[in-house]
Amino acid sequence: MLRKMILTAVVATGTAVGLTNSPATASAQPPFPGLKEPHGPGFPDRDDYLVLVRHHGHWDRYRVFDDWDDAQRAVWRLERQGRDASIEVVRRHR
Repeated sequence: MLRKMILTAVVATGTAVGLTNSPATASAQPPFPGLKEPHGPGFPDRDDYLVLVRHHGHWDRYRVFDDWDDAQRAVWRLERQGRDASIEVVRRHR
């Protein structure tokens, strides 16, 4: 009986301390304010990936992606639908 009371007191104290030590508000700041995100909208030197699809003998623009993996998934999806697709890298001026 005494062991249960001591254990309950320790758990209650640990829970109360854990709840009072947590931050009260969340901040939406980046983890390192001095560094830019590599694929964020403010990063000017990123490449774009243009997905092209062949339509009646010529290439039409399907969509532009910021990420190579997203563009590759779109090409795979178009090829599964039986369409001819490719990726063209659009380089930004550096």
